Amino acid sequence: MQSILLFFFFAISLVCSAQQPSTSVVRAESVDKPLRETVVDLGQSPYLRPSTSSRILLSCSYYPTFMVKQLDDPGLKGTRWVTIAPILTGHAPACRRSHGSTERFLAKGWWSFIGVKDQLLFLEAADGENDGMPIRILDLKTGRKIFEDSISLTDFRFDFAYTSGSKMSMRYLRVVRGDCSIPKGGEICWNRFRQQFGLVLASAPTCSGYEGEQPIPVEEAQTESAIAYRVAVELFPRPSIKAVPGPVKCRPGE
Repeated sequence: MQSILLFFFFAISLVCSAQQPSTSVVRAESVDKPLRETVVDLGQSPYLRPSTSSRILLSCSYYPTFMVKQLDDPGLKGTRWVTIAPILTGHAPACRRSHGSTERFLAKGWWSFIGVKDQLLFLEAADGENDGMPIRILDLKTGRKIFEDSISLTDFRFDFAYTSGSKMSMRYLRVVRGDCSIPKGGEICWNRFRQQFGLVLASAPTCSGYEGEQPIPVEEAQTESAIAYRVAVELFPRPSIKAVPGPVKCRPGE
Protein backbone atom coordinates (compact mmCIF):
# COMPACT_ATOMS: atom_id res chain seq x y z
CA MET A 1 0.00 0.00 0.00
CA GLN A 2 2.83 2.37 0.88
CA SER A 3 4.53 1.81 -2.48
CA ILE A 4 1.27 2.54 -4.29
CA LEU A 5 0.90 5.86 -2.40
CA LEU A 6 4.49 6.84 -3.20
CA PHE A 7 3.91 6.13 -6.87
CA PHE A 8 0.70 8.19 -6.78
CA PHE A 9 2.40 11.26 -5.26
CA PHE A 10 5.32 10.92 -7.70
CA ALA A 11 2.90 10.89 -10.64
CA ILE A 12 1.08 13.96 -9.29
CA SER A 13 4.40 15.84 -8.93
CA LEU A 14 5.31 15.09 -12.54
CA VAL A 15 1.98 16.45 -13.77
CA CYS A 16 2.30 19.61 -11.68
CA SER A 17 5.86 20.29 -12.83
CA ALA A 18 4.84 19.81 -16.45
CA GLN A 19 2.12 22.43 -16.01
CA GLN A 20 4.51 25.08 -14.60
CA PRO A 21 4.99 27.95 -17.08
CA SER A 22 8.54 28.18 -18.45
CA THR A 23 10.44 31.41 -17.85
CA SER A 24 12.52 33.11 -20.52
CA VAL A 25 15.40 33.76 -18.13
CA VAL A 26 17.06 30.54 -17.10
CA ARG A 27 19.77 31.89 -14.78
CA ALA A 28 21.24 35.13 -13.45
CA GLU A 29 24.92 35.49 -12.61
CA SER A 30 27.81 37.84 -11.98
CA VAL A 31 31.28 37.77 -13.57
CA ASP A 32 33.11 34.46 -13.89
CA LYS A 33 35.27 33.48 -10.94
CA PRO A 34 38.91 32.72 -11.84
CA LEU A 35 40.36 29.34 -10.92
CA ARG A 36 43.06 31.11 -8.94
CA GLU A 37 44.67 34.51 -8.54
CA THR A 38 48.29 35.41 -7.88
CA VAL A 39 49.77 38.76 -6.78
CA VAL A 40 53.51 39.41 -7.03
CA ASP A 41 55.18 42.25 -5.11
CA LEU A 42 57.65 44.02 -7.43
CA GLY A 43 58.94 46.50 -4.89
CA GLN A 44 58.68 50.24 -4.35
CA SER A 45 57.60 52.70 -6.99
CA PRO A 46 60.35 55.08 -8.15
CA TYR A 47 57.69 57.80 -8.29
CA LEU A 48 56.93 57.68 -4.54
CA ARG A 49 58.91 58.44 -1.40
CA PRO A 50 60.87 55.46 -0.03
CA SER A 51 58.83 55.60 3.19
CA THR A 52 55.59 54.95 1.30
CA SER A 53 54.13 51.50 1.98
CA SER A 54 52.40 51.16 -1.41
CA ARG A 55 54.05 48.65 -3.74
CA ILE A 56 54.17 47.88 -7.45
CA LEU A 57 51.94 44.84 -7.90
CA LEU A 58 51.63 42.32 -10.70
CA SER A 59 48.27 40.52 -10.62
CA CYS A 60 47.47 37.34 -12.54
CA SER A 61 43.99 35.81 -12.86
CA TYR A 62 43.87 32.26 -14.18
CA TYR A 63 40.88 30.89 -16.09
CA PRO A 64 40.49 27.46 -17.76
CA THR A 65 41.96 28.50 -21.13
CA PHE A 66 43.75 31.82 -20.52
CA MET A 67 45.41 34.11 -17.99
CA VAL A 68 44.83 37.86 -17.54
CA LYS A 69 47.78 39.83 -16.21
CA GLN A 70 48.02 43.46 -15.13
CA LEU A 71 50.66 45.75 -13.67
CA ASP A 72 49.83 48.52 -11.18
CA ASP A 73 52.30 51.20 -10.10
CA PRO A 74 50.89 53.32 -7.19
CA GLY A 75 53.09 56.21 -8.27
CA LEU A 76 51.24 56.54 -11.58
CA LYS A 77 47.56 57.02 -12.22
CA GLY A 78 45.90 54.14 -13.99
CA THR A 79 46.97 50.55 -14.56
CA ARG A 80 50.22 50.31 -16.55
CA TRP A 81 48.94 47.51 -18.78
CA VAL A 82 46.57 44.55 -19.05
CA THR A 83 47.49 41.48 -21.12
CA ILE A 84 46.03 38.08 -21.91
CA ALA A 85 47.91 34.85 -22.56
CA PRO A 86 46.47 31.48 -23.64
CA ILE A 87 46.96 28.38 -21.52
CA LEU A 88 48.35 25.83 -23.95
CA THR A 89 48.38 22.05 -23.39
CA GLY A 90 47.34 22.60 -19.80
CA HIS A 91 50.49 24.54 -18.85
CA ALA A 92 49.61 27.88 -17.23
CA PRO A 93 52.12 30.73 -17.76
CA ALA A 94 54.05 31.89 -14.73
CA CYS A 95 53.03 35.19 -13.17
CA ARG A 96 56.03 37.29 -14.19
CA ARG A 97 56.53 40.82 -15.47
CA SER A 98 58.07 39.80 -18.80
CA HIS A 99 55.79 38.95 -21.70
CA GLY A 100 55.60 35.65 -23.54
CA SER A 101 55.39 35.26 -27.31
CA THR A 102 51.65 34.40 -27.18
CA GLU A 103 50.75 37.26 -24.83
CA ARG A 104 48.57 40.11 -26.17
CA PHE A 105 48.06 43.62 -24.80
CA LEU A 106 44.46 44.57 -24.11
CA ALA A 107 44.96 47.97 -22.46
CA LYS A 108 47.75 50.38 -21.57
CA GLY A 109 48.06 53.33 -19.21
CA TRP A 110 44.48 53.88 -18.06
CA TRP A 111 42.13 50.88 -18.05
CA SER A 112 42.25 48.18 -15.37
CA PHE A 113 40.84 44.66 -15.31
CA ILE A 114 37.45 44.03 -13.65
CA GLY A 115 36.57 40.51 -14.71
CA VAL A 116 35.46 38.11 -17.41
CA LYS A 117 32.06 36.85 -18.50
CA ASP A 118 32.02 34.09 -21.12
CA GLN A 119 33.97 35.56 -24.07
CA LEU A 120 33.85 39.14 -22.77
CA LEU A 121 36.48 41.01 -20.77
CA PHE A 122 35.53 44.01 -18.60
CA LEU A 123 37.74 47.03 -17.89
CA GLU A 124 37.24 50.14 -15.78
CA ALA A 125 38.84 53.56 -16.18
CA ALA A 126 41.26 55.09 -13.68
CA ASP A 127 38.90 58.00 -13.05
CA GLY A 128 35.29 59.00 -13.64
CA GLU A 129 32.85 61.84 -13.25
CA ASN A 130 29.25 62.51 -12.22
CA ASP A 131 29.57 59.75 -9.56
CA GLY A 132 30.04 57.30 -12.42
CA MET A 133 32.94 55.24 -13.72
CA PRO A 134 33.57 54.50 -17.42
CA ILE A 135 33.63 50.79 -18.24
CA ARG A 136 34.75 49.10 -21.43
CA ILE A 137 33.94 45.63 -22.76
CA LEU A 138 36.28 43.77 -25.10
CA ASP A 139 35.91 40.63 -27.17
CA LEU A 140 38.37 38.16 -25.63
CA LYS A 141 39.19 36.49 -28.94
CA THR A 142 40.02 39.63 -30.90
CA GLY A 143 40.64 42.28 -28.22
CA ARG A 144 38.19 44.50 -30.07
CA LYS A 145 36.10 46.98 -28.07
CA ILE A 146 32.40 46.19 -28.42
CA PHE A 147 30.84 48.47 -25.78
CA GLU A 148 31.59 51.41 -23.47
CA ASP A 149 29.44 53.21 -20.92
CA SER A 150 29.43 54.69 -17.40
CA ILE A 151 28.26 52.79 -14.29
CA SER A 152 27.35 54.21 -10.89
CA LEU A 153 30.13 54.16 -8.29
CA THR A 154 27.58 53.75 -5.49
CA ASP A 155 26.22 50.55 -7.07
CA PHE A 156 29.16 49.17 -9.03
CA ARG A 157 27.94 45.75 -10.16
CA PHE A 158 26.67 43.88 -13.19
CA ASP A 159 23.87 41.33 -13.20
CA PHE A 160 23.82 38.93 -16.15
CA ALA A 161 20.87 36.92 -17.37
CA TYR A 162 20.53 34.25 -20.03
CA THR A 163 17.39 33.47 -21.99
CA SER A 164 16.34 29.99 -23.04
CA GLY A 165 18.00 30.74 -26.39
CA SER A 166 21.38 31.39 -24.65
CA LYS A 167 21.12 35.10 -25.34
CA MET A 168 22.87 37.15 -22.68
CA SER A 169 21.86 40.52 -21.30
CA MET A 170 23.33 42.56 -18.45
CA ARG A 171 21.85 45.09 -16.06
CA TYR A 172 23.49 47.89 -14.10
CA LEU A 173 22.92 51.44 -12.83
CA ARG A 174 23.89 53.71 -15.70
CA VAL A 175 25.14 57.29 -15.22
CA VAL A 176 24.71 59.98 -17.87
CA ARG A 177 24.93 63.77 -17.95
CA GLY A 178 22.41 65.93 -19.76
CA ASP A 179 22.67 69.38 -21.30
CA CYS A 180 20.32 71.17 -18.90
CA SER A 181 19.58 71.53 -15.18
CA ILE A 182 16.52 69.70 -13.86
CA PRO A 183 16.18 71.99 -10.78
CA LYS A 184 16.30 75.05 -13.04
CA GLY A 185 14.49 73.79 -16.15
CA GLY A 186 11.88 71.67 -14.38
CA GLU A 187 9.59 69.62 -16.61
CA ILE A 188 11.03 71.07 -19.83
CA CYS A 189 14.52 69.85 -18.93
CA TRP A 190 13.26 66.52 -17.62
CA ASN A 191 11.40 65.86 -20.86
CA ARG A 192 14.67 66.32 -22.73
CA PHE A 193 16.26 63.67 -20.51
CA ARG A 194 13.31 61.34 -21.05
CA GLN A 195 13.46 61.61 -24.82
CA GLN A 196 17.24 61.35 -25.06
CA PHE A 197 17.63 58.33 -22.79
CA GLY A 198 14.35 56.46 -23.37
CA LEU A 199 12.82 57.22 -19.97
CA VAL A 200 9.30 57.55 -21.30
CA LEU A 201 7.52 56.16 -18.21
CA ALA A 202 9.89 57.49 -15.53
CA SER A 203 8.80 60.16 -13.08
CA ALA A 204 10.84 63.32 -12.64
CA PRO A 205 13.51 62.75 -9.94
CA THR A 206 14.20 64.91 -6.92
CA CYS A 207 17.76 66.15 -7.28
CA SER A 208 20.20 65.92 -4.38
CA GLY A 209 23.75 67.11 -3.90
CA TYR A 210 23.14 70.72 -4.88
CA GLU A 211 24.48 73.14 -2.28
CA GLY A 212 22.21 75.26 -0.13
CA GLU A 213 18.74 74.72 1.30
CA GLN A 214 15.61 74.35 -0.75
CA PRO A 215 14.78 76.11 -2.92
CA ILE A 216 18.16 75.61 -4.60
CA PRO A 217 20.02 78.91 -5.20
CA VAL A 218 19.85 80.18 -8.78
CA GLU A 219 23.63 79.99 -9.31
CA GLU A 220 23.84 76.38 -8.14
CA ALA A 221 20.68 75.32 -9.97
CA GLN A 222 22.23 76.21 -13.32
CA THR A 223 24.66 73.27 -13.09
CA GLU A 224 23.75 70.64 -15.66
CA SER A 225 22.24 67.55 -14.10
CA ALA A 226 23.49 63.98 -14.18
CA ILE A 227 21.15 61.06 -13.63
CA ALA A 228 21.53 57.40 -12.71
CA TYR A 229 18.97 54.86 -13.89
CA ARG A 230 18.79 51.10 -14.37
CA VAL A 231 19.30 49.70 -17.85
CA ALA A 232 19.29 46.34 -19.60
CA VAL A 233 21.93 45.93 -22.31
CA GLU A 234 22.13 43.33 -25.04
CA LEU A 235 25.53 43.28 -26.71
CA PHE A 236 24.80 41.08 -29.71
CA PRO A 237 24.36 41.28 -32.63
CA ARG A 238 24.99 44.97 -31.84
CA PRO A 239 24.80 46.79 -28.47
CA SER A 240 21.38 48.13 -27.47
CA ILE A 241 20.44 49.90 -24.21
CA LYS A 242 16.94 49.98 -22.76
CA ALA A 243 15.81 51.70 -19.58
CA VAL A 244 14.43 49.39 -16.88
CA PRO A 245 11.42 50.62 -14.85
CA GLY A 246 12.53 52.03 -11.52
CA PRO A 247 13.50 55.21 -9.67
CA VAL A 248 15.86 57.73 -11.26
CA LYS A 249 18.55 59.49 -9.21
CA CYS A 250 19.62 63.05 -10.01
CA ARG A 251 22.67 65.08 -8.94
CA PRO A 252 24.68 68.03 -10.26
CA GLY A 253 27.05 67.10 -13.06
CA GLU A 254 30.79 67.42 -12.57
